[in-house]
Amino acid sequence: MTKHLLLVIGCFLAVISVKAQDIATARNASVGSTVTFRGVALNGPELPNIRYIQDATGGIAIYGTNVTAIQQGDSVLITGTMTNYNNLAEVTPVTSMSVLSNVALPAAQLITDISTISELHESELLHFDGCTFANGGATFAGNSNYNITMGGQTMQVRITNGSPLVGEIIPSGTVNLTGIMSQFCFTPTTGCTSGYQLLLRTISDIQSTSSIYLTQSISTSAITTTGFDIDWSTNIAGTNSYIKYGLTPALELGTIPSGNTINHVATITGLTPATIYYVRAYSYNGADSAVTLERTFATQSLSSGQIKAYFNRKTDISYSTGTNAAYLNHLVADTLAAYIDRTDYSLDICIYNWDHSFDATKIITAVNNAYTRGVKIRIINDGSSQNSAITSINASIPILTSPQGSDYTIMHNKFVIMDANVSNPNLPVVWTGSTNFTDNQLTTDANNVIIFQDQSLARGYKLEFDEMWGDSSQVSQPNMTLSKFGQFKTDNTPHEYIIGGKRVESYFSPSDQVNTQILNTIATADDDLYFAVMVITRSDLAYAMRDRIQQQTLTAKGIIDDASTSATPYGILSPDMGANLAVNGHNWIFHHKYIIVDASNTTSDPITLTGSHNWSNGADQKNDENTVIVHDPSITNQYYQEFMGRWCERNGMNCSLGLDELITEQAISVYPNPNKGIFSVQVPGDGSLAEIKVTDITGKKIYTTQIKTENGNTIVDLAIPALKQGLYVVNYTINRQTSTTRVVVD
Repeated sequence: MTKHLLLVIGCFLAVISVKAQDIATARNASVGSTVTFRGVALNGPELPNIRYIQDATGGIAIYGTNVTAIQQGDSVLITGTMTNYNNLAEVTPVTSMSVLSNVALPAAQLITDISTISELHESELLHFDGCTFANGGATFAGNSNYNITMGGQTMQVRITNGSPLVGEIIPSGTVNLTGIMSQFCFTPTTGCTSGYQLLLRTISDIQSTSSIYLTQSISTSAITTTGFDIDWSTNIAGTNSYIKYGLTPALELGTIPSGNTINHVATITGLTPATIYYVRAYSYNGADSAVTLERTFATQSLSSGQIKAYFNRKTDISYSTGTNAAYLNHLVADTLAAYIDRTDYSLDICIYNWDHSFDATKIITAVNNAYTRGVKIRIINDGSSQNSAITSINASIPILTSPQGSDYTIMHNKFVIMDANVSNPNLPVVWTGSTNFTDNQLTTDANNVIIFQDQSLARGYKLEFDEMWGDSSQVSQPNMTLSKFGQFKTDNTPHEYIIGGKRVESYFSPSDQVNTQILNTIATADDDLYFAVMVITRSDLAYAMRDRIQQQTLTAKGIIDDASTSATPYGILSPDMGANLAVNGHNWIFHHKYIIVDASNTTSDPITLTGSHNWSNGADQKNDENTVIVHDPSITNQYYQEFMGRWCERNGMNCSLGLDELITEQAISVYPNPNKGIFSVQVPGDGSLAEIKVTDITGKKIYTTQIKTENGNTIVDLAIPALKQGLYVVNYTINRQTSTTRVVVD
């Protein structure tokens, strides 16, 4: 019996051997033909739905959700259809798959000359010595490309979504790399000899050649008007660590030591308010070094720090905790025009779309009037949009239209900078948000505007504008030799500000890894999460929200435009969110791009993230976009009022109080209000039993009690000292009718 079984197994393996092609033969098969081959998987789940298979003759990719069980080192027998995906030889669908055993990976082939990489290396394991990343000291983001140099030659490294490398520090020194050589080249459709990308799998694919290296990128803290701290970390304590800083990249102002430690802090004092400084950190261990990227940081300004939010559709102020969300009923253009009318020295406008509509013309008039009275004006607009307003702008005002071609996508910013460099710190203003200067965008499509009276932020935005303009002079024509858009821009602006005592973050796409910042914001949600986004096509953002909702049992609601329902993220979020994921069904565009976190809990760092950035690959990797993240309970509550206005508006509901119960005109009152969680409720009664229920603003029940009412008014004393700071709803139900009021706990 045993001999018979061995004979059968032997014959089966012989059949496999006869039917299977080598990979080199499979790669040469025509597109659409069926191929069968055997090889070793070079990766597992480090690269989500793709596996690269190699044998002694070559490598090939296989793709599909049915290959995800394959682990690194699995010897597999594959049958499937030969395809060409942007010049990558790929087998999909895989119609038959067998894991035969798990074996050692083939040895990585050493490459000493990047220019020799060709189809012969595609989908194979390669090794490179002496590599340097162009942006060492930053952190890896998903679905992003990074340039490395080796021997004076350049190559791209690709980090995919879900990679264990996302969030890891990009090496700042020389490293050796091992990875899988892939290809992404969409033109020509076949025969492309470029677009090769090295896919790194885990941190072990990066081998530092230095005994000391960065474990935390350079950052800032303790920002004041006259200084800030610079922080970074290394794997070991350096023998000599310090920073250099200056007003220019020459770092001309001096050197400050940080001590011989792992967690480095260098304190810079004696600085000027609202000023941008360039900083680089150095840590040495003997001859080895860890050097950060040169970064910019800003001191706090002497400005008022006032932050205002405006919305062009009606908000639900019944959710206000003190500052009612401002609804500008057909007055967004008038408001911007009023700001421009107050501008004294400089005006920089960066706008995706600007038309000749009645409201948009008010902005045109204000701009032309400003130029007439001597204001220095520069305008950047998108080259792919009509921007009919430009023909009505005074011909003497310099205008730069973003470049077009295969290297660029869209200049999607919507911001205005006023008087960035004037001596009076209470004049500089940054206007941004989601609103274009068109008729529908200003008046009908759901949009938001956020305005900062802060000189530091204005100068940070001007630095971004100057990079696109190619010159920093307020009176110059654009310098097309130095002008940078899209993928050619650098991460050159400060990201951390203190504005009016509040922390504000600022990022620009595609250089500043904005998608990572959205993921980081989602990860902070402790109590609630609300998002209002026109476009969401990035699955990693959907998974992050879904996982956070599941892990934290968050109250979560989202509204998207109907343009996003066909994208994968909608299918990811729908099963968990159900009716809490709404789709805009109106004939106007739901154009917001914001997320608000922990609006109900003022002790949990309430956050609003907004700007021009849609939640898409294009916005993160190609478009020119701007994003602000505001850590402020008041601003977050104002955006929450806006969100609830849209939540009720989405299907014509009348739910201004956010309740499903019948609302009557019975008067109830709370005193004192605000309070510390101990208060009295006065309610009308007729001798019946009644219920008092306290919920947070998301509807989560906090406290409930039943009372026997008197004829007339009944006073009920409540003590709920465990209430956190924030806004709460008091519901009073008697005879199946409910009345509601608000109570603030401070």
